Amino acid sequence: MRHLNDSEAALASSGDLSFFAHLRSKAHCAVCKSCRMRVELFQQDAERVRRIVPEFELPRSMDWGEIEREMFANVRLGLDVSEIRSDFGKRGESERAISWPGAVSIATLTAIVITGWFLAGPRTQQYLLHAPRAVAQVKSGALILQGDENGVGVESRGVGMILRNVSSASSRFEVGLEGSVRSSVVDQDSGQVTVSQIYVE
Repeated sequence: MRHLNDSEAALASSGDLSFFAHLRSKAHCAVCKSCRMRVELFQQDAERVRRIVPEFELPRSMDWGEIEREMFANVRLGLDVSEIRSDFGKRGESERAISWPGAVSIATLTAIVITGWFLAGPRTQQYLLHAPRAVAQVKSGALILQGDENGVGVESRGVGMILRNVSSASSRFEVGLEGSVRSSVVDQDSGQVTVSQIYVE
């Protein structure tokens, strides 16, 4: 069994040991006469000091609040200085390096921007295979109805009109047996379909 050292004996005499250390010292003092005697000597010394202290009077000029504030200020200053000394020479490295959470954030934002650009960015032009002029043509007497990549139109003896597709070229043509030409155009920007139809009565 280990004997109590001086600090443990002093703390045991004043009752300032932790719960388990107090139980251990009490059990040890019950069987060890030398440790029990040391604890009793510390208790006697403490009693003598308590009897002497009431006779001693502190000077009234001491402002304990000011002394306490000064002690706290010194402790804070010491902590600040130790913080500065521990960081000395490391600050330049930490400012240059990006922490891993920052790197993950930048990578995530980059992935979002690239994905958004591919999904909603500039539209790629679809290259459709267009047939030569007059893809669809219907003759009815002197009238000619025709549809080509520019739109659908009607012509009679060299004079005519055309319903022109402004946004993109026609992608689908239909010729009706009753004498009509119809073209369908898909707007590449909005996705809307424009249908132009000319027919003869």
